[in-house]
Amino acid sequence: MNRRNVLKGLGLSLMASPFLSWAHDVDSFHEESIPVEGSPDDEGFWKKFARKHYDISSDFVNLENGYFGVQPRSVLQAYQANIQKVNTLSSKYMRQEFYQRDFPEIMKSLAEIAGTSTDELLITRNATEALNILIQGIDWKKGDEVILQHHDYHSMIETFQMLEKQQGIVLKFVDVPLLPHNQEEIVQLYQNAVTPQTRGILLTHLTHLTGQILPVQAIAEFARSRGIEVIVDAAHSFAQLDYQLPDLGADFVGVNLHKWFGNPLGAGLMYVKEERILDIQPLFGDFRRKEDDIRKLGHYGTPATPVVMTLRAAAAFHQMVSIPRKEARLRYLQNYWTSQAQAMDRVQVTTPTDAAQSCALASFKVEGVEAKEVVRRLDEDFGVFTVIRRLKQDTVVRVTPNLYNVKKDLDRLLEGIYDISTQS
Repeated sequence: MNRRNVLKGLGLSLMASPFLSWAHDVDSFHEESIPVEGSPDDEGFWKKFARKHYDISSDFVNLENGYFGVQPRSVLQAYQANIQKVNTLSSKYMRQEFYQRDFPEIMKSLAEIAGTSTDELLITRNATEALNILIQGIDWKKGDEVILQHHDYHSMIETFQMLEKQQGIVLKFVDVPLLPHNQEEIVQLYQNAVTPQTRGILLTHLTHLTGQILPVQAIAEFARSRGIEVIVDAAHSFAQLDYQLPDLGADFVGVNLHKWFGNPLGAGLMYVKEERILDIQPLFGDFRRKEDDIRKLGHYGTPATPVVMTLRAAAAFHQMVSIPRKEARLRYLQNYWTSQAQAMDRVQVTTPTDAAQSCALASFKVEGVEAKEVVRRLDEDFGVFTVIRRLKQDTVVRVTPNLYNVKKDLDRLLEGIYDISTQS
């Protein structure tokens, strides 16, 4: 085979490859939208939706979607095509096309959903990395007080504990009740914890343990009036709740993109209000960028490029569904099972279930039965996968449906909870 035939064969194989049609697929996705009948309780619609957009196992019911999200079929196909594209075109694509052409479009898609400028966003590898860059980038002084709560994510608590040892900051914990009377009660707890030495507050918008939503905006407004830095962990709320990042009222936010955004594992997002970029010092050495360039904070080497490329597909899927409709469906599913579970003897739902305080995630416990045993029996006897979450002084079972789950999945969960609560 001569050189011309080799090149011709390579060209034909690339033309047949799915990645060359990917740009068209993303654009056409914007033309599609969910029909009006896709209301939260329209079970027929959501069954069709699940069949059309998701490939899931039939071996078990997955109600542990809080760990990371199952990618919609379109996102998975884009990811596979992106892997092939990078592997085929290699460094030529990376050096000549990715950063010059594709990356700006990816950032534009994220900024549209986040409600920010592209100059205020940095793609990270996950929310933990984003929040570490922020927490360690603030110029804390010895004696500065930082307010946390026991249900903040353990990795963020540990980062502050490290700074407590290294820099002499002082950590103060508030005990947020599992079932508060209202959100004003929570705001008051944080206000009461503030002293003249308070320099920062870490706020988890939607806790990974129980799904409780904190009134971040109200707390941030109070803190801002006193010159207190607010860092928001929005790992679970982004793309689950209908809001944009500036709505939180905080200058610093960390986000996961592999949970409710449905992107492949390996991408997070950091938001820094534009005028505050100067105030964050890089965690990774970088002398190339200007002090007011958010990219100075992201000098951590070559990215997982196919993962980053796929963000555009995930964004297109969310624009098609619309986050308000997604939030309404997820809350409907949660209310469907929690309203029935909390009516059972010996069962306590440990998440406030009104719309202002929870959405997809919720947790429960069965009196007299260890959470570990509840999770085991649900899995082995009923084919329902859930997870244990350990609180400060308690252990609960977390249940997290996603858009591909339907009422019959939750009926199986309820059957299991009833059986465990009555037979144990």
